[in-house]
Amino acid sequence: SGDKTENSLGADYWIVKTDSLGIIQWQNTIGGNKGDELRSIQQTTDGGYILGGYSNSSGIGDKSENSKGLNLEFDYWIVNTDSVGNILWENTIGGYSKDELYSIQQTNDGGYILGGFSGSYISGDKTENSLFTDYWIVKTDSIGNIQWQNTIGGSSAEELRSIIQTADGGYLLGGNSMSNISGDKTENSFGSYDYWIVKVDSMGAIQWQNTIGGSDNEYFYSIIQTT
Repeated sequence: SGDKTENSLGADYWIVKTDSLGIIQWQNTIGGNKGDELRSIQQTTDGGYILGGYSNSSGIGDKSENSKGLNLEFDYWIVNTDSVGNILWENTIGGYSKDELYSIQQTNDGGYILGGFSGSYISGDKTENSLFTDYWIVKTDSIGNIQWQNTIGGSSAEELRSIIQTADGGYLLGGNSMSNISGDKTENSFGSYDYWIVKVDSMGAIQWQNTIGGSDNEYFYSIIQTT
């Protein structure tokens, strides 16, 4: 209907390429039989695109792997396409509980850094227990194979919304935290949700962090490195 040229199987990723005036050039509906929610997209150095979000679909439609989450919980789902939106490869990454990917970026080595949050214990692809819902960063190679990962958080809820590679080859993480001093958290929350920024090195080890907020809720969505 409308501008849509392909039926959705469930709630699917939908990518649309336009020209410089916003006129549609091509589109692709990508998904499985349940919920697929795209949260981040970037053009890659080869002219294709990397898509990052989360999915609880089984191996049907464009999904080649069953969700690892039990009771319809979400997993990270990354999809790489060529320059006209055809799927080249995809990977489902997660544990047995909720894992939601919000930010993805191609790294200097041609791989990818994935940032979101996880409530999973050690299971599936998860190698470290979450304390509650924690930041979960995953580094992959150029075809989506996991190279390393780190679960970062305190005793309450953390929700990572944005991740970037920094000029020194490390990564900067930004999101929300409700945790007081516990786990990886070195400063108490000022209110309920505060901004929580975490700097890690090229292998995901924490270098510094800062909790920023007031007496009520602060909700974080985007971070950049300045000149």
